[in-house]
Amino acid sequence: MPTSAPEISVLISTYNDRDWIDKKLCEIRAQTAFERAEFIFIEPASPGRERELLEPFCEQHANCQLITFEQRLSLYRAWNVGWEAATAPLVCISNMDDTMHPRLLERVLVEMPKAQCDLFSVLIAKQSVDADLNSFKISRLKQLDISLRPGPFFVWKRDLLPSFGPFDDRLEVIGDKDFWARAHHLKLKIGLLPEVLYLYTKHPDQLSKSTAFLARRQADTALSAQKEYPHRWSPTLQRQISRIRKMRRIPLIGEKLSHSIYINDSFVNS
Repeated sequence: MPTSAPEISVLISTYNDRDWIDKKLCEIRAQTAFERAEFIFIEPASPGRERELLEPFCEQHANCQLITFEQRLSLYRAWNVGWEAATAPLVCISNMDDTMHPRLLERVLVEMPKAQCDLFSVLIAKQSVDADLNSFKISRLKQLDISLRPGPFFVWKRDLLPSFGPFDDRLEVIGDKDFWARAHHLKLKIGLLPEVLYLYTKHPDQLSKSTAFLARRQADTALSAQKEYPHRWSPTLQRQISRIRKMRRIPLIGEKLSHSIYINDSFVNS
């Protein structure tokens, strides 16, 4: 039972993800910083009725809440709803089918405030659905690729909402990329903790594997072309991750590079 105000709000939007619920709830409960966080589930008229499984969990844990809608919302509108409901100074997102290392939130709560960043991420490894799904075993992690894109997991300051603005919910599939492009354009302070603390899951049921994805992406790209900033992931962050990938090894939890974190284009002792 949390005894103080939450330090980080975790937004989890769910749509047709019923098969992943048990996995996600176990993963959340395993967080070493569980009692320091609040978890906000957004279920917008999902055909899987995930609310039926999430409601008992939220009733059991005071730091968890469920927001439901009777109409479909885009992912980025759902994130905005969660952002508006968040009470912690830091906000992050996590997908139902992805996996958080048990110490993910703990490490973020230590390193991001210390670095005084506006936007923060960790190393994200890409996993397929296999016999070792969701495992952070060292032998497995060494076989996985590190993603250059921070889209699956990132953290930002809650109070950016008035000045920076919400996710552009006119976009359907590249709103996270737009968020990072805007952050780079406005020169927000961006940090990277070089530890593998998050697994992005690639599987056949993802939207990106569907025939509708291309049309949605084309519409989003046309809309983003009208903006005042280049629509790209933060080149600063991608340079940092590229340097790590060229080392042909994955830094693991407790094995930070030079015991430092990246802030913009520099290493800073942590």
